[in-house]
Amino acid sequence: MAQFDYRIDEQTEYNLGDTPSLVILTERNYLMFQGTGEAQLANPEFKDAAAAMYAFAAGIKEQARHSKLIDWFRDYVPYPLSVYRTPHGAYTMLIKQPNFTVPELLTAAQAAAGPLTAAARQVAYRRTEEGVEVQLLQKGPVTEASSVFTTLTDFMQGHGMTRAQDGYRTVYLDNILTTPADQVRTLVRIPVTVRDPDAGDYEIARN
Repeated sequence: MAQFDYRIDEQTEYNLGDTPSLVILTERNYLMFQGTGEAQLANPEFKDAAAAMYAFAAGIKEQARHSKLIDWFRDYVPYPLSVYRTPHGAYTMLIKQPNFTVPELLTAAQAAAGPLTAAARQVAYRRTEEGVEVQLLQKGPVTEASSVFTTLTDFMQGHGMTRAQDGYRTVYLDNILTTPADQVRTLVRIPVTVRDPDAGDYEIARN
């Protein structure tokens, strides 16, 4: 069976276009880390957590390849890191995991990693849903003054959508630890409420 690559197989969900689109994401498996403070690499906790998330995502893949805990395995490209920021100084990191994975694979990946940082010990395996969000790609650092937010706000108003939460999500399509900041491609997502998603003239990803 061919390798699963979200960049190819889920192109609409990880839309690289220059116009906003909608994602409707139901309950899935995730690695999760919940932190406080600046959601930036200058924050040591954030940086340690990001490193742990990337390492455990890769580790789960290797553990799954040979595990007797799961019924089947398909080779795959690990999903990207996302960070949901609130206005109150809290953030949640997520990395989606394939449906065939199980929590015990994280335990095995943590054991194989050796001594863990405090942040790494707090990484958990959870089922959750991201919900309904509008999204748009930006290259380079994202700040609250970035024009991407104006574009998304105009899109929401033009399609009768309302903001569902005060925070926003950044989905990093490049590794933020190894890619120069001005080269990182980021999907900015804002949670929304929309009465009839199918009534609009925009792309929709459902997963």
